[in-house]
Order: sequence, then structure tokens, then C-alpha cells
Amino acid sequence: MDLRVAAGKRLCARYSGADVAQPSSSDLFPQINGLPEITAGELSESTLAAGLLHHGALLVRGLYSSPEVSMLQQMAMAQGQAGRWDELSSEAWAHTVFTLLELYNNNGLLEAVRPYLGGVPVMLAERTKLRQRRGGKDNLAAIPWHQDVNFYGKKTYAVNCWAAVTSCGEDNPGLGIVPCRTEQRIGWSEKDGIAPLYFGSSMADSAFEQLTKRYPAVYPVLQPGDALIFDEMTMHCTAPRPWKQKLQTVTISWFFRASGFPDRGIPLAV
Repeated sequence: MDLRVAAGKRLCARYSGADVAQPSSSDLFPQINGLPEITAGELSESTLAAGLLHHGALLVRGLYSSPEVSMLQQMAMAQGQAGRWDELSSEAWAHTVFTLLELYNNNGLLEAVRPYLGGVPVMLAERTKLRQRRGGKDNLAAIPWHQDVNFYGKKTYAVNCWAAVTSCGEDNPGLGIVPCRTEQRIGWSEKDGIAPLYFGSSMADSAFEQLTKRYPAVYPVLQPGDALIFDEMTMHCTAPRPWKQKLQTVTISWFFRASGFPDRGIPLAV
């Protein structure tokens, strides 16, 4: 892990100041006025780029196989029994990172992400996680409409893989997605600096309504193994669903170009 951090920092220093150009892509889903959906076997640089650059997100069914889902569920239960999720030991966290990297390498995610990001991606350490939440106990489980660019500080055409380990979006909160490419910060006030976690609550209704007039928000139901892939400009929220299924487990990983890594956080070489 120390070697990955050191290599990540060298990459960020080497490419600091380089232009972060938008990847090129043709729309492979021109008839879809919503969220494109593919199988894991169809995931590639071209389908990834088409989903993110033309529709704001991509839904990948079965990114994790059933045995991989079972393994992640067992890991999550073991980590949950060992202590609080925000206080994992360095060994447990490193185990999570290396497990996810192995899965991403096996299921083709890295093969798609590397060329999309120019071949030298780095992961944000603080946002590489196997996360478990329980109904009624996690006050931050419901986040209003927002763009993650307001946390990271700049547009970089990053890639976020948010994958279900348990079912999400029907019997517990999932994600809501506005399925269109958004190049501007919606409701952003420059004088406020990096937006706080609750900033979405101050977004003007008129701004959101204008954005969703042509592209209504969607609330996909994810089965274990399914993944939503989007970037920092995608408008999304925690879907307002009741906690009937009390336990929810997901994996989250953010990939950036070394030249577009956020000004704060620890870079991990991939």
C-alpha cells in the first residue's frame, strides 16, 4: 500500500498542470432518452465513454459474479463485526483495496477505465471502500441532489463505480440519477468554495426542474453485483426509499487522471 501511495504521488506530481481534455466518444445509445444499460460482458472503453459523455451514467448489470458478491458480503460482515466502519484498521482497509483492484481487473473495469483516463489512472484512497449501512442508524445515508465536482473542486472527467453488494433502491435507499451529460455546476456559488455535504438542500428548485425537464430523474433498482458508473458532473442523490431491508452494502471507487486528481486526498496508483 505504501508503494501504491508513493507511486500515486509521483504520477500526480509528474502530470501536474497538464490539460484535462474531454475524452472523445460517439453515442452508442442514441435511441435511449434515459439511463443506458449493459451487461458486464459489454463493458469497454467505448461503452463507458458513451454512457458517461452522452447520458451522464452507465448501468452495468452483473459487474460482480455471484461468488464475488458472496465473498464481498462475507468481508462486509467480518468488518462490521470487528468495529465501526469509519475506524477500520489499516490492514482491513488495505485488504479491501486490494480485493477491489483484483475484482476490477478480473471483470474488465480497469481495462475500460485505463484508456478512458489516458492510461495512468489513480484512485482516491478515501473514496475506495466497502461500505455497509443500516436503516435508522446512518444519518448521512440520505444526501440530496448534488454533483461530486463540488467536493473535488474541479472537473476532471473521473470515473466512479458504485456497485451493489446487497440489493439497493427498492427496500432501502439507492441512487437517483439525472441521465444526461451536465458540463456546468448546477446551483454553484463560487464565493462559497467547496460545497459542504448538505449543499444540495440549498439548490434552487427552478435549476433542478430546468435540468430534468427533458431528462427526468431515474431511480434504478440494483441487484447484488450490479453497478452504476458516473462521473463528478453527474447530478445524483440518495433515492428516498424506506428502510425495509435493514442492511445495505456497496463498494465505491473513484478513478482520476493523475493530472486531474483532487487538491486533497491520497492518490493510489492503479
